[in-house]
Amino acid sequence: MNSGFPLGRMFGTEIRAHWTWILLLALMTVVLGEGLAAQASTGGEAAWGWGSAIASAVLVFLSVAIHELAHVAVARRNGIGGSVVVIQLLGGSYLMETRPLTWGQELRAALAGPFASIVLMLVFGSIAAVAEVGWGNSNTVPDSVAAVSFVAEVLALFNLFLVVTNLIPGYPMDGARIVHAIVWARSGRDEVATRVASRVGRIVGGGIIALGAGVVVFVDLWPGLALIVAGWMLVGSSRILDRRLFLQGLIAGARVSDAADSDPARIPPQLTLDVFAGEYLGDRLGGAALVERGEELLGLIGTSQIKRIPRRSWPMMRTEQAMVPVGSVPWALGESDLWPALEVLERSGLDGLLIGAGEHVSALLTRRSVSLLIRERIEQRALTTRPLLQVARFPGRRTPPGAPPPPAPSALPGPAAESEDPVDSSSDETGDQ
Repeated sequence: MNSGFPLGRMFGTEIRAHWTWILLLALMTVVLGEGLAAQASTGGEAAWGWGSAIASAVLVFLSVAIHELAHVAVARRNGIGGSVVVIQLLGGSYLMETRPLTWGQELRAALAGPFASIVLMLVFGSIAAVAEVGWGNSNTVPDSVAAVSFVAEVLALFNLFLVVTNLIPGYPMDGARIVHAIVWARSGRDEVATRVASRVGRIVGGGIIALGAGVVVFVDLWPGLALIVAGWMLVGSSRILDRRLFLQGLIAGARVSDAADSDPARIPPQLTLDVFAGEYLGDRLGGAALVERGEELLGLIGTSQIKRIPRRSWPMMRTEQAMVPVGSVPWALGESDLWPALEVLERSGLDGLLIGAGEHVSALLTRRSVSLLIRERIEQRALTTRPLLQVARFPGRRTPPGAPPPPAPSALPGPAAESEDPVDSSSDETGDQ
């Protein structure tokens, strides 16, 4: 979510552009400009053609930005507003500060973007229609009017395309969020809605792949390949929801303190980045550290900060120059639920968040400490389910002569029975997430 280069802020929202837009805008300008210039009979008409191409490319980008800002505006009105919009290739993504608490919040935020694109489509379509009706004879149309008409037609068609593609019910499109909200409203359960949205996305993605294969065979190669790639991306993206459900169930009920790094690295602000990377970013201490001057906590530094800095600059740059100030680092209470804290950590783009209140920071919640807890839970689940699978796999097998009978299901080893396993016993004390 922190990818892309910043362009500025609008309505309190930071706007970032993915690097692919450099290629897209350049390609759109060249293709449209050369096409219009080839149709021109004079140098003045060619200049208007290139101007129209540049204006079309810029307004296409602004259309996507408005689409995403509409999401953020409605999300803020519903208490789940975001602060970052990333404009990606033929689409975008917006960052919500919190997950929707109700299906209504999610549905309103999801519909806002397509609604804004429909309004833009009608506006640009009306401009193109007025230009066409006002000058019925194309031979007498001034170059400026023809340019405006062309740009308006391109923008009307692009916004129509934006509406159609975003309403596809596949993650991360708006259509997937709409499906999720509707199923959430009918079932009353967020996890059921997530499972259905993932399944629908895979089905739609598979259908697009099949359609693309048909286009390759019966129509044309390149459009068919584009459809196949788009369908494959939808299928892969929808599986993200399945992984999210698995992780959410795996650590359900766990607290922040269960995944805390209770002994985080504490480094001085004058330490250079090359020393920090070599000494403190290994497996021993994880991927984040607290920057302190004496007893004063200054900030947090981790892999996310130093990877943006060229390696040749590490020996000359100190941690206080690359750290995130303590006032900008999210924090959580140790007794709070782990899953919402993980969502905050993911949205922040940092390697850790503070555990504690006020100036007292007792520990860190880092990506590495969370991964260790997840690994423990997976091992615990494997130890719990393996004997059950063995009994279920051979329910009718005979006991060899002289062999003891199989244990009853109630006596099968599980987290409580495996008391000699330190992983299992510690997991029982801390709870699940």
